[in-house]
Amino acid sequence: MIDICYIMLMFDWYCIEFLYPKAFKRFNDVMFPNIGVLSISTITTYDLKKLYRFFDKEGVFLTIEMYNPKQWLFSVSLNNGIVFGPTQSSKETREECESDGFLECFRILEKKLTDE
Repeated sequence: MIDICYIMLMFDWYCIEFLYPKAFKRFNDVMFPNIGVLSISTITTYDLKKLYRFFDKEGVFLTIEMYNPKQWLFSVSLNNGIVFGPTQSSKETREECESDGFLECFRILEKKLTDE
């Protein structure tokens, strides 16, 4: 997992654009079809819950599980039945877990787009 992209519960879109350019472009084209993202700074407050819909359309499914109130894990499934996870390290909050999970989704989507 790449922890450099996770800063204070905020999603680092600059990091996503740099590390996963094809996945970011797909996100940009699907979620902002008419105007695109004019500047990364405009999406710094983007509601991460909307990423569930985006990744579902791409066939990358994020599942968040709570084992106890301070132990959250995620797994990622593909539409072909392959499952990655659950992760070996847990997070203390759902938001931290979702942030890490979406980073993994972008990584997997980048790989899918590269292999096409």
